[in-house]
Amino acid sequence: RHPHLHRQRQPVEAISRTFRVMASTTQVTLMNSEPGAMEWAEQRLRELEQRWSRFIPTSDITTINQTPGTWVHVADDTIRLIHAMQLASSATAGGYDPTFLHQLLSAGYTTSIDDASRMTLAVDSSSTTYSVHDVCIDFAHSSVLVPAGLSLDPGGIGKGFAADLVVTELIAAGTAGALVSIGGDIAAAGVSPHPEGWHVHVQDPFDPQSPALSLAVSDGGIATSSTQSRRWLQNGSEQHHIIDPTTGATSLTDLATVTVIANSGWLAEAHATAAILLGCAGATSYLEARGLSGVVIDLAGQITEITTTHDAAAKSGVVS
Repeated sequence: RHPHLHRQRQPVEAISRTFRVMASTTQVTLMNSEPGAMEWAEQRLRELEQRWSRFIPTSDITTINQTPGTWVHVADDTIRLIHAMQLASSATAGGYDPTFLHQLLSAGYTTSIDDASRMTLAVDSSSTTYSVHDVCIDFAHSSVLVPAGLSLDPGGIGKGFAADLVVTELIAAGTAGALVSIGGDIAAAGVSPHPEGWHVHVQDPFDPQSPALSLAVSDGGIATSSTQSRRWLQNGSEQHHIIDPTTGATSLTDLATVTVIANSGWLAEAHATAAILLGCAGATSYLEARGLSGVVIDLAGQITEITTTHDAAAKSGVVS
C-alpha cells in the first residue's frame, strides 16, 4: 500500500469493468492504471476461481477435500488462503468457521448458482472432532493435508482474499489506485476517485437494486454477510448459506446483513460472518469491542450504523 498516493490527485483517470466471477457480480475500478491492467485483473480473478471453487472438480480445494489424510501440492495462492482461514478463525474466536461444507451439502447447497452442471461432491464422512487449525500446511513445499472428515469451503473469505491479492498486485505493478468488489467483498488501495475516499454502496437486502446507504472508505477491506442471498428450498423449507458453528445447522439469526470495514477484505468477511451469527443482541457489541465500523440491518429493515475510531475504520464514514 502507498498512503502517499492519496495526495497525488492530479491528473487521474478512472476505468471500470463489471463481469461475473466466483458466482458473483464483480466490479474492478482502476486509477491511472498501466496498459493491460484491467485485462490482467479479470484473468487473475478467473485463475483464482479455478483454484478455489468447490464446484470445479480440478480445483485445489476440491482435490484437498477429496483426498483427506494425504499431502496435496497446491498453488502458493491456495496456501495463503488456507492460512488466512486459520487466522480468521482465531481472530473471531471460532465465529468464522470454513469447515462446514458437509453441513452446507446436507442443507442442499450442492449446485453452483451460475452453472447447474457444476456440483460439489461430498466426501465419505463428517467429523466434528477437528477444526481448521488441524489442517496441516507445509509452506516450504506448498502442500496441504486435511484430516479425514474435514472439508474446506472458501466461500466469502475466498472472494475477500482474492480481492486483496489482486488489489495488492495491481498497486505493486504500477496502478495508482484500485478497487475490486466481488459480490460485495471489497478491497481498495491507493488513489481514489473522490477526496474522501472510495464510495461503496451497502445494498438494501430487501431491494437489491437500491443501496441502503453509501460509505466512503480509504485503503482496506469491506465485506457483507447476508442471510438473504444464496437461498434455496430444501424439503419445503427455505435455507441460506450461513451455518451456525454451535449447531451445525442453518443460522436462525434475526439479522439480514452485517457489513464490516477492516484492514483487509478477508478479515472483514470473517468478522461480518461472526457478527451476523450473534443477531441483533450481539452484533453491535461484537464490532464495537473490536474497534470495527460497520452497518447492521435486521430482518425488519432497521439499520444500525457502528462507527469507531480504530484502524481502517478511522478513515471511513457514511456519505449518504
